[in-house]
Amino acid sequence: MAPSKQNHHFIPRFILKNFAPEDQPPAGPANRSQKKQRKKRPDFLVNKIDLEKSILTQQPVSTEFALVDLYRDPGFEENPYHLEKKFAELEGQVSEIIHRARSRFSQSLTLELNRIELDRLRKFLFLMKYRNSGMFDRYNHDHIDEYQADDRERMLSYMESNGFQRPRDVWFDNICRFLDVKMDPARSWMKTLKTQMYPDDAMMMELHLIWSFIAFCEPATSEDEFLLTQNAYCIFEGPSTEKINPITQKVESNYTEYHNFAPLSPKLIIVLRSHLLPSEGQDSDGLRELRKQFAVLIQSQHLHPDKAGSILQDLPIRPCHTIYAAPDITSATTLRASFRENDRFQFQCFKFSSRHTTLINNLFLEEAHATSSIVYHSRASLKQNLENYMKADIDGMKAIIDPLGKRHEYLITLEKICRDLGSSVSCRKTFIEPRFPPDEGHMHMSSFVALEVGMGLLKISGTERLLPRAYLLLKPGMIAA
Repeated sequence: MAPSKQNHHFIPRFILKNFAPEDQPPAGPANRSQKKQRKKRPDFLVNKIDLEKSILTQQPVSTEFALVDLYRDPGFEENPYHLEKKFAELEGQVSEIIHRARSRFSQSLTLELNRIELDRLRKFLFLMKYRNSGMFDRYNHDHIDEYQADDRERMLSYMESNGFQRPRDVWFDNICRFLDVKMDPARSWMKTLKTQMYPDDAMMMELHLIWSFIAFCEPATSEDEFLLTQNAYCIFEGPSTEKINPITQKVESNYTEYHNFAPLSPKLIIVLRSHLLPSEGQDSDGLRELRKQFAVLIQSQHLHPDKAGSILQDLPIRPCHTIYAAPDITSATTLRASFRENDRFQFQCFKFSSRHTTLINNLFLEEAHATSSIVYHSRASLKQNLENYMKADIDGMKAIIDPLGKRHEYLITLEKICRDLGSSVSCRKTFIEPRFPPDEGHMHMSSFVALEVGMGLLKISGTERLLPRAYLLLKPGMIAA
């Protein structure tokens, strides 16, 4: 008999529960089987914006931020849910660390982790980025012809060399390798992963763990809260240079990840800060200068290097205090060789001003347009966060290319939610006219007319309503070539 389908969370229950409001509805009468299930694992409701229905509602933790059989690996017929079991084990270990962190920081105390615990937490944070529904969509194909990411040629070569039939199988195998790898103090796991799995994704984990430090942070004021979007663990802050290829009509980008984020509760977040940015620490002047030169080189690869900095560069965070069990600091090589499992890392919780909390929530809201829900804790904080985002004047944010696209529809939904919360704020957005140079390719007349008419109508009307049906009929694909 085939195993029954399961809901697999890409944001764990223990994190979702932290966002649940205090006023939970009372449990209703239950039969014997329901009582038995409640004793096993009580459910909670979380507040959410349902972006598909444009309403404020509540959803059980058991079903929010979850997909059916997300980690069901058909390659393991005897135990197709082996990945979910491994995730559950890691989540159980990390939940204890997070619980300890919340308890210590609530008493204004420091949190101390040994190297094993820190590596476990770092692995978890990376897998939260890698396991997300967005990464699943990237790999969820039955044939390589359907895989359209920018590493397509390398993926094709890897699949042929290693006998993979579907991109999805590569994703399952990668996750298994990530979960199984032993994070040894000497970091030989980096070489191990590159020989056992798809090298591009092995490098992704290495960059995530080695080229940034983590900091625990909380809002300085009691009114401020962090939001939890469906893709919050995948979002980065940093410059992104984008252009539209006139032949493929796809967006091509070059980006730099200065900060990544891991919301743990409405009042606690982990920020991962790139070593490209300056920060207080124990680095020598020579190493600090080397990093500065490397950062300048990275910025030079963007279209506007002078604008390729970080809007969060002034975050009041720094690396944790490290106590080595057997230090040998004569060189970077000998220092790594002296790493021990009982090295200790002492973390304090940094306080964010309302400006910094708002900037981070704005980043979450900016990238939530392709998702289906946003979880929040209190209505008052949600209203303030949405109003801040609607009014924000940040270069590149809330930019509309396609007037009938998902992003514009999303912004209209957020305006509607603001009104439901009693706000009269209007969204400050920018409409961008795409330009397709004639010498770079050809585009169908319907595409050209659709873009020109749509932008013209928006300028004339000055309203936020959807465009007339005439524009819909002119969209690419609606008229035969």
